[in-house]
Amino acid sequence: MSATLSSHPTLTPNINTTLRPNATPSPSLALARTLTSSPSELSQMSPYNLFLSQLQTPSAETRVDAMRRLFVVANAMGREETLEKLIPYLTQHIRDQAEHSHLASIPTGTEEDDEILLILAEQLGQFVTSGLIPGYRAISLLPILEQLCGVEETVVREKAVESLNGVLPFMFVDKAESKAKEEKEAMLYCKKTAPGLLLKMIKRMAGAEWFTAKVSAAAVLPVVYQFYNKMSGTVHMSANAADSNEGGANVEDIKLELRNMYRVLSEDETPMVRRGAAKHLAKFLEAVARLPYGIKGAIGGPVAKEFTIPGKDVSTISKAVSGDVKSKVYEEMVPIYQTLCRDEQDSVRLLAVSASGSMGCALGLDGNICSRIVLPVIQAGVTDLSWRVRNNLAKEFATVAQSQGFHEPSRKADFQVVFESYASLLQDLEAQVRTSAVENIARMAQLGGADLFQQHISPLLPNLADDAVMEVRSKLAQTIMDCCDDSICSTLSDSVILEDFRPCLECFLNDEFAEVQLHILSKLSRVTRLLDQMDVVVQSVVSMSKTANWRVRESVAFLLPHLAEARGVRFFQDQLLDVWMALLMDRVADVRSACVNGMPKLLSVTGSEWIQREIVPRYLNICNGSISYLTRTTVLKSFSRLGNEQKGNLSTELSNELVEQLLIGLNDRVSNVRMVAAKGLEELNTSIDSGLLNAKVIPALQQIVQEDPDEDCKFFADKAISTLTG
Repeated sequence: MSATLSSHPTLTPNINTTLRPNATPSPSLALARTLTSSPSELSQMSPYNLFLSQLQTPSAETRVDAMRRLFVVANAMGREETLEKLIPYLTQHIRDQAEHSHLASIPTGTEEDDEILLILAEQLGQFVTSGLIPGYRAISLLPILEQLCGVEETVVREKAVESLNGVLPFMFVDKAESKAKEEKEAMLYCKKTAPGLLLKMIKRMAGAEWFTAKVSAAAVLPVVYQFYNKMSGTVHMSANAADSNEGGANVEDIKLELRNMYRVLSEDETPMVRRGAAKHLAKFLEAVARLPYGIKGAIGGPVAKEFTIPGKDVSTISKAVSGDVKSKVYEEMVPIYQTLCRDEQDSVRLLAVSASGSMGCALGLDGNICSRIVLPVIQAGVTDLSWRVRNNLAKEFATVAQSQGFHEPSRKADFQVVFESYASLLQDLEAQVRTSAVENIARMAQLGGADLFQQHISPLLPNLADDAVMEVRSKLAQTIMDCCDDSICSTLSDSVILEDFRPCLECFLNDEFAEVQLHILSKLSRVTRLLDQMDVVVQSVVSMSKTANWRVRESVAFLLPHLAEARGVRFFQDQLLDVWMALLMDRVADVRSACVNGMPKLLSVTGSEWIQREIVPRYLNICNGSISYLTRTTVLKSFSRLGNEQKGNLSTELSNELVEQLLIGLNDRVSNVRMVAAKGLEELNTSIDSGLLNAKVIPALQQIVQEDPDEDCKFFADKAISTLTG
């Protein structure tokens, strides 16, 4: 089919849909030869018949190739023909395989069979998300996806669940959003067909004999519940809109049934099913609580700092969870949560414990309830015998801590317990647990403020900074620099940073692993204001300019202008200028580029007069004394960068001198240098004196356009002229 399908005259998509780049692989004659039809017959085949011919060949490679092109075939057939012919065929094909195996699910034996089903699961979801099939007509896809959700191969099942969860939101049609032309039909599907069909589907999956469908049911239930959250009153429960024998059902009764299904799955005797229920417990809790956003967006980071700063308003989540909803969560979901958190299988517990943050939000950040329900789970998780449970809790600890409603002054004692538990994780015997816990330090500092930070976290920093495991030190280096970023953590004062972090910085800059050093160097500019009080740190940075790792040298080059700002121009001239010049000549281009990009910062710190007196002569000396064109381009790029981000700091005298040097560069024997010079003149356009511009710059550039043998030089010179005269 590769040779025929991709070049078939009728296979042009007739729907405005964006195809994936890999949707039409290159033609393959080897695959085309597996078809029994003659070339003349193939050319007359419809896309549908051509697809069937390839799918029914004995060659596994050909069948896989056919399924990869399913979306292309559907686009070529069009919406109506896809719904009337292609989808029914695929549905029957899947059912025949299941019946032939005498199983409730599709057999998977060979790798080719698994790959075909995996591709089918992926492409079916794309039918709806791409717009080929409107959401309210996606009901015909559900039987296939339901069958695929029951296969034994995990990757196929997970892809089917992903597609099913992607399709279900499109099935709800809001009257205000539906097109007038399709409104009647769309609303009929949504109100009378979809509710009954979805409920029956999820019942079959949750009540299946084999565990695979039950695992998938736990993953689909949160999205199904969200579907019913959008409805109210009584809905039709027949899968056929024209059939009213089954009558209707109250939406709240349906949601009660869905919650009972989830409870049954959480109590299933098969560990895999309980693990599936624990894995998706957080999403189901959020669906039951009708949170308008996921917990990650609501309380997971700097985007919602109002939830993390003590004393700020955290009423948004509280108001989103009504008293009636909170009662349902407390009476029905809390027992499920507690049962899963006490499960005998650690693979179940670790997933359930990490849902503690969602439980706190589902309870409306009610500190009184969370102290009785969630806090004991947190304490038990911290001391769990399985390190995997402790590790999973450590990964989510900041989010969990933020979602308990302990921000009120009356809950200070509970906050103390939370930070004591966190301190225990920071001292865990397992390195992976310590690593995961360390990553939360910045957010925990933001949450608890300087007092709790210094009481529970600060005393542990020296041991963590000297940890025998490099990953722990690396994550700690990263997170303490995050503590110095006001956009992440704004609760720690400069005195706290100097007292608690300065020893760590000194230790990390001398670490044997470059990764640890780089986490400090790449973000050390965040504490520029404090570097004049960190002599050891500054000396360590200077000494690292000669290290063998070029990434470290690059970071040092980036930091030097910031050191000039912190310690003064005299210190830079006496201690750092030679280091700067050495890095400018570094053999690695990225290190040289760091010096080039640092020129605007250096100009803003030192001023034009100092640059003209101390920097320009040195640059010209190395430029004139070098035979490498790379040195000349580095110098010219440095000059042009001064004009690109000058912000009024570039004097007329310095600007004229830079222009003169760039004009000299236009006559260089190497075309790369001439191009850099032309680009530099363009970047200096706002600083060039009008007299100099008309007398020298424009004529020089015009000469390049007219006489230069290199086309690229002509292009950039012409572009510079347009900018300078525009």
